Amino acid sequence: MTELVLARPRAAAVMVATGCALLVLRPVLLRDGLHPTATLTALFVLLFAAGLAWPRRSAVRVPAAVSTALPVLLVGVGAFLLGRLIGGGHAPQPLALRVVALSSLAAIAEEVFFRHFVYDALLPGGAVLAVLGSAGLFAVVHVTVYGWWVLPIDLAAGLVLSWQRWATGSWKVPAVTHVLANLLVVL
Repeated sequence: MTELVLARPRAAAVMVATGCALLVLRPVLLRDGLHPTATLTALFVLLFAAGLAWPRRSAVRVPAAVSTALPVLLVGVGAFLLGRLIGGGHAPQPLALRVVALSSLAAIAEEVFFRHFVYDALLPGGAVLAVLGSAGLFAVVHVTVYGWWVLPIDLAAGLVLSWQRWATGSWKVPAVTHVLANLLVVL
């Protein structure tokens, strides 16, 4: 199977750095009196649009998917469910439509950015680089929001989501998994 890779790889590298910087700067953006929901919505819509709109060209030969989407989705969701059961804890805020909508938008935008855009930018270096690189960047951008203690958890989450991307050849399965994982946090 041949996958589409990003056109203009140098410009794509700048876009990866810019998107990651914006995600790292979330606490700063929210601290300066801006409306949190509007600011986060704008950020995630921007990442979503940029990740989908970047031009691609066919060039990289990759192995066929190792499984179908449903089993890969079930393994990923099962991993997050197990993590939630083992980790325990409680929802940080009352369940509201705004929380569900924003966490779902965040999950989809992050998957378009990390598992579609960043993964594709790294794919010419091989699937291992694409999986590890997109998972690592995903983990690092969450440190400024949640603290260093979350790095191993987000790295594990990123590896599951990146594995799903590799196994299915699509960012959509990790997006569904990420949405469900975010919902598990608020339930």
